[in-house]
Amino acid sequence: MEITNIANGGTIFEMLRAHAGWLDAELQGESAEGRCILDNATLNGMNLTDADLKGAIIRGSTLLDAELSAAKFRKAIIDAADFQRALLGAADFSEARIAGSNFGSSWMSEAALADAEVRNSSFRKANLRSARFQGARLESCKFPGATLTAACFNHSRLKLCDFSESDISDAQFVRAQIEGSRFHACNGQDANFSNARMKACDFARADLARVRFRSADLTGSQLERARLRDADLREAQLGGVVLCHADLTGARFGNARLLAADLRGADLTGAREITSQQLGQARTDDSTILPNRSRGPYRRNSGAERAPAR
Repeated sequence: MEITNIANGGTIFEMLRAHAGWLDAELQGESAEGRCILDNATLNGMNLTDADLKGAIIRGSTLLDAELSAAKFRKAIIDAADFQRALLGAADFSEARIAGSNFGSSWMSEAALADAEVRNSSFRKANLRSARFQGARLESCKFPGATLTAACFNHSRLKLCDFSESDISDAQFVRAQIEGSRFHACNGQDANFSNARMKACDFARADLARVRFRSADLTGSQLERARLRDADLREAQLGGVVLCHADLTGARFGNARLLAADLRGADLTGAREITSQQLGQARTDDSTILPNRSRGPYRRNSGAERAPAR
């Protein structure tokens, strides 16, 4: 464990005590000194379980392997900090402003980042199971290999984020706005993107079995070779979406918009609630497997849109 003196010679524990006084004064609407400001501090391996750092400023500091379970960072300003391998289970980053920071391989199960602003930060291989990102704004953040099972991103805004090879199974993205983000080869089984807006996103080779895209807008997105077995695509905007060689076995298409959707090589065996008009507007070829198990391309009035009884 590394313990360092902080800027003015005080220890981190003295600073926490002074910060508690500053928080009390803030609560009373009074001005006071003592706000915790960590500039280029080294706190590697320190035990700061349940530390109250609400509103603190943390810049250029390293907290490698630190014990920060249930720590409170609400409304904190965190810039260029290194939390790699830190224990941050149930930590509260709600409304925090985080930039250029590294949370790689950290344990953040059930952490709260609701309404946080996070930019250019890495969560590579972090464990974010059941983490809460409701209403958060994330830009250019990296989550490759991260565990995000049952995480909640409802009403969040995600731009240019990378979730490649992450586990987002059972995660919630209801009414999220997602732009230019990568979900390449992720595990998204049972994830919920209902009413989400996903512009130019990459889900190629993702496992999206039983995913819910109901009323979602996937305009300009790529789902080539994705596994979408039993997916709910009802009322989804799939116009121009690339679904080449996707596994759409048993998927539901009720009122989905498929104008110019690319279904070449896709497997639609047993697809449900899909109409002749929908298939007629999509692109199919002789490698497409139609709902009745026949080969494409789809021909109007062929009846190939009718799946065999289950």
